[in-house]
Amino acid sequence: MQELQIPNGYFHLWQMYLSERGIDALTADFLKEERALLKVILASPIDTQSSYFFFQQNIEKTKQALDCPQIIFEMAEYVRPEHFGVLGYMASRSTTVAEALQNILRFSRLVIDGDDIIPMQMEFKGQQVHLIWPFHHEKYILINELTNALMMHLARKIVPANQFLLQGVNFAHPPQMAIYHYQKFYGCQVTFNKAEYSFVLGLEGLNVKIQQADPSLMQLLVKQAEDAIASKPRHETLPQHLHFIVAEYLRLKEQAPKIEDIALELNISTRTLQRQLNDFDTSFKKIVEIERMKRCEFLLSNNIQFTEIAMRLGYSDQSALARAYKAFSGQTLLQKKQQLNGKS
Repeated sequence: MQELQIPNGYFHLWQMYLSERGIDALTADFLKEERALLKVILASPIDTQSSYFFFQQNIEKTKQALDCPQIIFEMAEYVRPEHFGVLGYMASRSTTVAEALQNILRFSRLVIDGDDIIPMQMEFKGQQVHLIWPFHHEKYILINELTNALMMHLARKIVPANQFLLQGVNFAHPPQMAIYHYQKFYGCQVTFNKAEYSFVLGLEGLNVKIQQADPSLMQLLVKQAEDAIASKPRHETLPQHLHFIVAEYLRLKEQAPKIEDIALELNISTRTLQRQLNDFDTSFKKIVEIERMKRCEFLLSNNIQFTEIAMRLGYSDQSALARAYKAFSGQTLLQKKQQLNGKS
């Protein structure tokens, strides 16, 4: 299983942030134990990748040493396209915001890669565009917060300020610092503890022209990105893929898919799909039930009535939902609802 990898550009950005404060990352006392590996990473090409958990360790030590809980927003002020590698250059040289987003969705593995990663998805809802990706684990909170901040600040540099149409930012985890810092940085509504991460943009913003567009250079950059992606192994497993599909069905269609439908979509027989899942020591039924329970908890956190949740998740009635949730979590629906809403 591959550990999460991030661009060395993130390390270089962090080093730049420290340097602006008169701190040398390779001689700072609070980073004494990390010096040897830091020296190797900072001497490596900026567009290669290194361990996220090592990076997280360094950021936490820096945050503590400088007493700076809002460090990610301060670091974001220094971001440049090269900190994202070739994808950063592609975003800054695209013709429109829409083209930049398409490239980000297509080549995101060049920035953050690992077994746990499910790519960002783009959905259109009325006059809004939602860029969505799922919550994985608490250990990835830092990388979500930092990457969000870097993407948004870089976007402000390449798109005219009066045409940057960010309408909302949703986090799937609790705030990690005073909410004031989030609101000041993003300049829009910011919410927490949602079922997934998302940026909400105005639809008209997709056609905004990027100031440094360079179509001829883009052809070379796309070829470079395609070659880099082709050289990477595929990490997403079949169960991970199905978890994402089932979650989307429950969220968008308010029903779970049938295994026959998914097998057809994957262009394999139902029996083959069942056998392949069995090789991973799981089943389609288990995946559906896990995603149903995750969706149930999201709906509970939004104060949806139990009967309504049962209907949305395809249970015959509230009692059937209650039994399923108790078997899954050991808690009653009421206990979980009170926990999610901060009640004892």
